[in-house]
Parts: sequence; C-alpha cells; structure tokens
Amino acid sequence: MAVHPTQLPKDLRGLSLCAGVGGLDLGLHIAEPGYRTVGFVERNAGAAATLVARMADASLAPALVWDDLRSFDGRAWRGRVHIVSAGYPCQPFSFAGRRKGEDDPRHLWPEVARIVSEVAPEWCFFENVAGHLSLGFRDVCGDLQRMGYRVAAGVVSAAEVGGSHIRDRLFILAHADREAERQPRLRGAEPSGAGLSQRPEPDGQADLDQARGWGMDASVGHADGGGVEGWEPGLFPPLPGRFAEWRETLDRRPDLKPCVHRLADGMAGWVDRSVAAGNGVVPLAAAHAWRMLRGELEG
Repeated sequence: MAVHPTQLPKDLRGLSLCAGVGGLDLGLHIAEPGYRTVGFVERNAGAAATLVARMADASLAPALVWDDLRSFDGRAWRGRVHIVSAGYPCQPFSFAGRRKGEDDPRHLWPEVARIVSEVAPEWCFFENVAGHLSLGFRDVCGDLQRMGYRVAAGVVSAAEVGGSHIRDRLFILAHADREAERQPRLRGAEPSGAGLSQRPEPDGQADLDQARGWGMDASVGHADGGGVEGWEPGLFPPLPGRFAEWRETLDRRPDLKPCVHRLADGMAGWVDRSVAAGNGVVPLAAAHAWRMLRGELEG
C-alpha cells in the first residue's frame, strides 16, 4: 500500500544502483536522517572500494555491494526497500560526448527501469547531467509513468548549495501513484534550477542551510581560527572569479590560501579519485533536490 509523501517511515531503506562513490546516498542521509542504503550496485572497482571505506568510517551503514547491474535481480528486494536511487551513466546524454542516447552501449536506463519494475519501490530518485533534459529524459519519465509513478524533475547546481563550482545536474523524483497515467504534464521539469530554488521550502530546509553554511551568524565561530575573531568560513570556498569574496575570506583567514595540487596529492590512485569526483554527485545538491522535488509532488 502506498504511503503518502508526508508519511515517510523512520527506518527509510534504499537500494542504490550505479552508486558511484555514494553521493546520492549521502544526500539522502542529509535530507532524511533515518535513511539507510542496504544494497549497492557499482561496477567500478575504485568507486566500490570507496563505498566500503565509507562503511568502515560509518559515513554509510554496512551493506552488500554487487558489481553487475545487467544481471542484478531486483525481485528479491520487492517489499524490502522504500527507495531505488540511481546515477545511471551520463555519457549517452552528455554534451561532452557524442550523445548517442539509446545507441550508446553505456545506456543503462533500460536496466534501471527493469529493476524498478521488479522492486516496485515507493520512491525513485535519479541523477544525471543537464543534457539529459534534451535527450532521453522523456523516455525515462514515460517509463516511470507507465509503471504508475508521478514524476517531478529539475536541475540543481552545486553553486545553489554553496559549492565553488556550477555542476548542473538533473534530478528526477518519482512517487508511486495509481493516477500517474492521467498526469497531464511533468511538474517541476524546468531546464533551470531557478524554479526549484524559488519554491516554498518544506520542513527541514533550515537543516540543509546550516549544513552548507548559509546564514551563518558572524558571532559564531572559533576565536583561534586566525584572522578576525569569531568568524568562521562556510563549508565551500567562493566561486572562481568572485574576487571580492575571496579577498574578504583571505583577509580573515590567510591560512586558507589555495594551492595547486592533484586531487589526491602524492598518493597512488589519484586518477580513480579524479574520475570519482568528476562523475560524482554533490551530496548537498542531492539533498536539496530531494527536499524541493518532494515539495513539488506534495504541492
């Protein structure tokens, strides 16, 4: 029986497909503190090793990791998870590639759709590049609607949650609903994140603001942080080109002067880490998108 969107269970459980290094999962942890991923599917060995490391440091709960999406059988998970999430490969849709869509051998949406139909979760939460809006997005929404889901979607950038880079990402949230077939249009599917950020914020949005460092009281901070007493920077540095903000930050905290290093300076495996960062999801952006799209479906 479907649960109304405002009645999420406290022990929210999820199955993560094409999990990468767990950006969507960490975002769900931020947005829904009772959430736990109980199964991962990730083919890349470096990303899978990162998931295991996050389990070891308790950022993620212990869970099994499978390596082959195509052979994964979702039927055993039916009735056991509330959410299926997936950051399925972006190469078929990215403007940085050849945009072959369904003709690209890395096109895994049909496998994700198959597993969703086998699991029949209450919620589906997906992420991809913004270029997916103009290629493949309607197919995804059509498949979800045919399976009985209501769909909301929108683009959220890392900068919207305080990040020092743009990284526009399309997020898709679907909720089980028998009336989905009669849904007249997709709600929240604007090709820009502006529509999302202007909607009324649901309960719990203040927690996200606190996590990303917005609205920080200047009287709160560490007196021994260097520079101006009582001032502490936010979670992310200023965007490139925001020279006035960089000047103010470095005047207050000269110890934060950036340097040029590889992503994992002096360590083996920096290529894997660079790839993971390039493909990964900013958890706060995922959390923000989940909250906003939930509000869209409820509204």
